[in-house]
Amino acid sequence: MEEVMERRTCGIDYPVNGTNVAFPDDIVTGREALTRSGKVPASEHQLILVWDRRTRLIGTDDEIDLTKEKGGALRAFQSDRSYGFTVDEVGQVWGAEDMEVDEFLSIWLPRDGHHWVLEREDEPDTVLFPGGLLSFGPNGVEHVVSRNDAHPDKVLVTVVTTAGTFPTEGAKRYPAATPIANVLADAARKLHITDAATWIVTVAGRDVNPTLTFAQAGLSGEVALEWGAREGGGGA
Repeated sequence: MEEVMERRTCGIDYPVNGTNVAFPDDIVTGREALTRSGKVPASEHQLILVWDRRTRLIGTDDEIDLTKEKGGALRAFQSDRSYGFTVDEVGQVWGAEDMEVDEFLSIWLPRDGHHWVLEREDEPDTVLFPGGLLSFGPNGVEHVVSRNDAHPDKVLVTVVTTAGTFPTEGAKRYPAATPIANVLADAARKLHITDAATWIVTVAGRDVNPTLTFAQAGLSGEVALEWGAREGGGGA
């Protein structure tokens, strides 16, 4: 008992949202962690422990042994709910509807020669890229899986428009035999673009005929399609 009491009162610094917070005890409740880091009232926040490639929801009355969880971090969100998803079939949780791909990659580093991929039924795979954004809301991310990134017969495509970027998470993996127009149609549906009849497609400043396939247009690897009105033109 004396050993436990000594451990409880030794004090420790532990990161909350990227800032080290000083705790007088190394065993704290979720409420204490939120309150001491300025996240009040605690009942209006979600607290997530990130440690060893796992995320765990911490209730306000749950205890955390910060010494045992050394090397991890706490993430606090002003939110009334948490969001579940899986990473390689392991259940995870997050405290906000959106998560930057950069933060995802800081927790789950991809293996050499692999990408993290979103798999959705009847859709091409979406590969997570830095700068992207994951959404855990309705019709959002449910499963993220690790996949070999060697696909010589496919291209990784991003469509950039004034209405937004498709996909928001990174890039879609399409067969090289896919007509470019099909990808633009996918982007239009997702971004709610309704009038693009006069828009043009360019890659690195070069006009591209959207009726061609990626292979026919000589496009391979990672392709960023810039889709919009020609300078001085119209569109919606």
